[in-house]
Amino acid sequence: MMNIAPCLAVSDPLATADFYKRLGFGVLDTGPLDPGHPLLIITHDGKPALMIQGQESLRALLPSMQPAIGCSGIHYFTVADFDDTVERIRPLVDVVKDTVPNHDRTGQEFFFRDPDGYILGIFGPDDFGAFQRQTEA
Repeated sequence: MMNIAPCLAVSDPLATADFYKRLGFGVLDTGPLDPGHPLLIITHDGKPALMIQGQESLRALLPSMQPAIGCSGIHYFTVADFDDTVERIRPLVDVVKDTVPNHDRTGQEFFFRDPDGYILGIFGPDDFGAFQRQTEA
């Protein structure tokens, strides 16, 4: 099975890419950047994590979808060192909810908003390992 990388409709793909770069993400251009249809891949640990594309470009690609900026979910990222990551990015982001225990109490989560209002969550891999062990028991 392949990994999922959501494609987010954004108002300004280049500004959004700059935001993610400041947080330590990588950014890949999908080819010669077409100003009419910019599509960029945001990477995390060298792997695709998100794609960002202008909302008008998404409408042109899939007119029946009628994409709008925003969603009713959270996009989570696992990080190698939760505390260091949160400390580094906290001053760079709009914090939605500061560090809280996660639902199953195996670790912590941190929530912030990107320039288009998407909610992102940080979750450490040790927490995920504990969750996996708990579900396997």
